Amino acid sequence: MSEKMIKAVDEYFEFFNNQDAEGIAQLYANNAKVTDPVGTPTKVGKEAILSFYKLAVKNGARLKRNGPIRISQNFAAFAFTVSVGAMTSVDKDVAVEVELPKGGMSIDVIDTFKFNEEGQITEMNAYWGPSNITQI
Repeated sequence: MSEKMIKAVDEYFEFFNNQDAEGIAQLYANNAKVTDPVGTPTKVGKEAILSFYKLAVKNGARLKRNGPIRISQNFAAFAFTVSVGAMTSVDKDVAVEVELPKGGMSIDVIDTFKFNEEGQITEMNAYWGPSNITQI
């Protein structure tokens, strides 16, 4: 099972960096939940998750993993930095419902994935906040 989870995390990075929202959504179970960042409304189901990732990848955000993937039972946790290009006040369709600075930024994030027996992600939680944002 741990090989499937590591493969899914690697594919998540590959799909994200290729702006492939549909590929990302296929990693999730039909009734999966995404909370990014924790404390904002949860997206439930593949349609909501696909919509979220379409917005997340549209500005060319890039992910770079920081360190190894940690596996415990059916959970994976991993740290990474997301780099976002210049955002302007006209960017009304955004993936995250939090106040972000305008312009380019990097965000240090820790994600956790919970997996089902088939190796699909059933729950994703992203941990980051204002103190993890650096303007670039």
